Amino acid sequence: MRPVGIRLKSAILIDESNAIYQLLELGIKGIRSWRKFYEVVEEYLKANYGLKMSTDFNFYGALPPKHADEIRYNKRHKFLQALEHDGINVYRGTCYIQKDIYIEKGVDVLICLDLYQFSVYKYDYVVVFSGDADFVPAIKRAKKNGTLVLAILGHNKAAFHLRNMVDVTIDLESIIEKLDQTTLIQKLS
Repeated sequence: MRPVGIRLKSAILIDESNAIYQLLELGIKGIRSWRKFYEVVEEYLKANYGLKMSTDFNFYGALPPKHADEIRYNKRHKFLQALEHDGINVYRGTCYIQKDIYIEKGVDVLICLDLYQFSVYKYDYVVVFSGDADFVPAIKRAKKNGTLVLAILGHNKAAFHLRNMVDVTIDLESIIEKLDQTTLIQKLS
């Protein structure tokens, strides 16, 4: 715990595609209010590290190519705009189609750059909601700069390299339990 009276800085970084994958494993199709999700994670940080905390909310995803599916593009664009309206910083990678599969590019790089940049700007805590081992080099550098790095991971998510690199693992299931269940979009059986 840091000394009382010091304003702490933290950032929460959500890798959308990886987060959705982990949620699907728990039978959850999506989150109606990502703002509420961020607030529950922020409450975890405050409860464990200090109440005087300022937290940046960051969301990383991509838009499908507009020429390929304008309806899907417009829905995603509205979704990302709604996040921004809720005070969440949205960062977009690119997306293309290969053999009828949407492929995201650049999202992991954006997260790594921000993770490192937050450490350079002396953020005390950075939380990553992803199980991607590609973040390990950025996490090493952030920790070297004095930032405590946490990861949100489900119990069944292997993420061996990420688990071993972060300072603290937050159980996704414990975050989900604290959310109002109307916030969750359940998968249909």
